[in-house]
Amino acid sequence: MSYKFTDKGSKYSSFWRSSFDTKSIFDDFDSSEDKPKKKGKDVVALAAHRRAIANFVRICTSKDIPVKFTSKGDSYTDGKSVVLSGSVNDKNFDSTVGLALHEASHIVKTDFDSLKSFLNQMRHDNVPNEDIMNIKSIANYIEDRRIDFYMYSSAPGYMGYYDAMYDKYFHSNHINKALKTNVWDEQTYENYMNHMINFTNINRNLDCIPRLREIYKMIDMRNISRLSNTEEVFELAKKIHEFIMNLLPTQDASQDGEGEDSEGQEGDDDSQGGSGNGDGSEVDSGDKEMKADDGKPELSDRQEQMIENAVQKQKDFINDGPRKTKLTKKDAKAVNAMDKSEAKIHEAGEKYEDNSYYRKDGITRVIEMDLSKSAVEACLIPCATDSSWNVERKQEVINKGLQMGTILGRKLKIRNEDTTLKSTRRDTGRIDRRLIAELGFGNDRVFSNTFKTSFADAFIHISIDVSGSMSGDKFDQAMVSAVAVAKACSMIEGIDVKISLRTTTGEHTYGQCLPFILNAYDSRKDSIQKIKSMFYMLHSAGTTPEGLCFEAVMKSIISDSQGKDSYFVNYSDGMPMFGNNDIEYYHNGALTHTKTQVDTMRKNGIKVLSYFIAGSYSDKRESDDFKKMYGADAQYINVQNVSAIARTINKKMLAQ
Repeated sequence: MSYKFTDKGSKYSSFWRSSFDTKSIFDDFDSSEDKPKKKGKDVVALAAHRRAIANFVRICTSKDIPVKFTSKGDSYTDGKSVVLSGSVNDKNFDSTVGLALHEASHIVKTDFDSLKSFLNQMRHDNVPNEDIMNIKSIANYIEDRRIDFYMYSSAPGYMGYYDAMYDKYFHSNHINKALKTNVWDEQTYENYMNHMINFTNINRNLDCIPRLREIYKMIDMRNISRLSNTEEVFELAKKIHEFIMNLLPTQDASQDGEGEDSEGQEGDDDSQGGSGNGDGSEVDSGDKEMKADDGKPELSDRQEQMIENAVQKQKDFINDGPRKTKLTKKDAKAVNAMDKSEAKIHEAGEKYEDNSYYRKDGITRVIEMDLSKSAVEACLIPCATDSSWNVERKQEVINKGLQMGTILGRKLKIRNEDTTLKSTRRDTGRIDRRLIAELGFGNDRVFSNTFKTSFADAFIHISIDVSGSMSGDKFDQAMVSAVAVAKACSMIEGIDVKISLRTTTGEHTYGQCLPFILNAYDSRKDSIQKIKSMFYMLHSAGTTPEGLCFEAVMKSIISDSQGKDSYFVNYSDGMPMFGNNDIEYYHNGALTHTKTQVDTMRKNGIKVLSYFIAGSYSDKRESDDFKKMYGADAQYINVQNVSAIARTINKKMLAQ
């Protein structure tokens, strides 16, 4: 995926941090709150996000863990797969990656069967259900910190994603406010839990309720890796639960306070209100801040409600996983189709210049995907429809192309044949025995040379303009020719062919009109059978974003050509024409931009051949503009003339 994330919520998404911070999520954090704006579902972006996150998960865990969106019910880690919220976007991408890695770590490190057996045993022992739930919550919290530390320390390049996750769920402004006030200072079980689940917050105050510091030391966050498995976590959770229960108001208050003061004077590495700075020292922060004035700030009813909501979000995270936005069945189907079609988001237009009044500042997205039946059924491809209309005629076009391809293949086969040429009567080389007798007559040119001609592997990328103006006979002509070349090259060893279509999307599917590239056939992974079974679905639609499409996939065009004789074959019937909310792509600016992309191909050793498919309204100006874009060898041609195709392709392919 080449789409650039630009929001602060995705500042780590382009790659790992350039320099790793020494701070840890188990010590201090700078707090910020991520509040993504609501917007409609962008299924292309969702699919790209899912694929990127799945790659992160696979790299970090070395396991092929399924990553999917939820489409019904609240989602959580089931011990087998990572489930994403349907609201992931570029604003919350980093925190979503962090959450995905968190859930993946559970799959790798948490023993779900042991946890289940512990809970069943407590029920068998008639432990009150409320106590069971509290122990489970404590165990979940400690287990979260244990598995997060594992991933955080084993994959430091992904620290930023964990930071974003903790900022969102544990270091929000509302939680900071709660820790700086007396809202949780009453000695209740719930408040002990509220403080405990926020031990990673820089504003923690370990002395606000009796012996909270001892709980902090029992967990020993900095040494959390000492807990080697889920069983040890559960045993610690039971001890902490019992400890808290013994602290509740039924206990002697004076005894509770005893030891607290002495603990606070020890000067160890767990002093309150801050966290380590990497050298074993501590920063006294939250505690001093709250003692700065005698009366802690009072909260409004609204503030108290916001705090309650924030801490509930934390508890949801700990117990069942955060609530995640469900995708509709339609959107889920579309995202799955995008995945199967390997949909990508590119950007193009950065260097586009046009001094006309049509100019808009900005870069537009370009959608690229493979032709698949699921994507067609989900109506994601603007130039493909699975309908019964006119299927018979379309199949005739495909069959004609296949027949032509068989003939063309025979005409191109000369490329497979090594050519040997022997030249005699040379001044140097090997002695030609047949000419030795001529030495007696003063002829010393009795040498011969042998020249062998062979061809490297080749790659042909056929790009077809399928805008609305290409409808009818022009579209059929282009299809016949492209299918013919694909079929011909399937008969020739060492030649691969890719057929792509370029057009624009509809606003109803993608939010606005966007350039669109459909990879319809690639001989490196597709058989001719795909042409036979799916090309009848293709049709013309949209406008002509030409150079924008070329720019978007330029890297792959160049990459496909490495180490091979490479050819870019273009079919088009006119000039570039495209516009949306980002860019207006018309006239000389679009023509020059397209020419720049074609020139870039040539500079990278790619031979470019363009066929102008003329219509009844085509004129000389269009022809001249076409040659400006694609070069002097761009030409009008009847693409159904197999001899003409063979001649022009041979001229390129057989040239040494």
